[in-house]
Amino acid sequence: MSDALLGVYGARDLTLVRGEGSHVWDDAGRRYLDCVSGVAVNAVGHGNPSVLLAIAEQAGKFLHASNLFVLPSQRDLASRLAEISGFDAVFFSNSGTEANEGAIKFARRFFDLAGQPEKNEIVSFTGSFHGRTYAAMAATGQEKIYQGFGPMPRGFVHVLANDVAALKAAVGPNTAAVLFEPVQAEGGVVNMEPAMAEALREVQARGVLLIADEIQTGLWRTGTLLGSDALCIRPDLVTLAKPLGGGLPLGAVLVRKPIAEALHVGDHGSTFGGNPVACAAGLAVLGILSDEAFQKGYQERIALLRGELEKLIERKSKAGVPVGTLRGRGFLIGMRWTGAADSVHGDLGALQKRLREAGVLVHRAGADVLRLLPPLTFSRQDIADLMGAMEEAVK
Repeated sequence: MSDALLGVYGARDLTLVRGEGSHVWDDAGRRYLDCVSGVAVNAVGHGNPSVLLAIAEQAGKFLHASNLFVLPSQRDLASRLAEISGFDAVFFSNSGTEANEGAIKFARRFFDLAGQPEKNEIVSFTGSFHGRTYAAMAATGQEKIYQGFGPMPRGFVHVLANDVAALKAAVGPNTAAVLFEPVQAEGGVVNMEPAMAEALREVQARGVLLIADEIQTGLWRTGTLLGSDALCIRPDLVTLAKPLGGGLPLGAVLVRKPIAEALHVGDHGSTFGGNPVACAAGLAVLGILSDEAFQKGYQERIALLRGELEKLIERKSKAGVPVGTLRGRGFLIGMRWTGAADSVHGDLGALQKRLREAGVLVHRAGADVLRLLPPLTFSRQDIADLMGAMEEAVK
């Protein structure tokens, strides 16, 4: 049977048929250690019993009712997110790009209602990725994402990542907000440097809003609830998605009280945003990840995995294998493959293939960064299995 899917995802030659915990199986019955996690979505692994039960219970009541009515799972998830994050209000969307669109709208609306409609520019960074709808594309600092799609919406300014002087020069009287990622996941797993975090705090003190795109870094992926927490940044708005729905489509915008009070009925909306089944799954996900005992074990496993990878890099570098320094935070991990594409070791695609042959699925970020996104439930045995495969693959 021919594949009728639009060909925007490239060639795919692996058919996955089921998953359990940290593993998935293909249609030939072969098992793989999943270090892609649906691109950072499956934070609690595949087939988590608590998530499946929450989905089944809500699906047995109703699948959808719209935002014209109070939906208990939606209400409870919003309350729980506000409680653990310290934010004051939550808007639910269907995806991360929709969450970013909403945050951009909220920032501009805030200043418009304050009598400052000229404050509508959004500053973001080269190498960033914020989504594929038009405002999100305009904010994304990668030309390949928006090239060929016609004129982008106005009011977006890009500055070099981690360039403090460029940021300060770009922020002016028309700046509404700076949109940033604590770690640029799609842009090469690039950490925000402390000096840039300090510059963002200074910009915020001048009355500019900070929007943290935590779609890939949030909900403990980088070790803390929000990636911003590790940088001592207190954003005005935060966008979440990926792991929030436990595998179902769900995004969110967290907002502080001044912004929440500036938004009124009809300013924004969504038919499917905050779907009750997805919100029920989200409550189960938060219940698992916020558990104190889980967090203790997770922090220990972060230290173990990153420590083992550091030792692997040191050994292989001494042996002349072109693997660079470890990037990212927590279980958002990048390893730069520094060899030339035509060398024995340099083709990152070949490395991915060797790992797959060894039973491990991995991802990439850009042309030369191997990206590991294991579920946050990754066990010590999973770490040992991964390291054994990595040792062989990078020989």
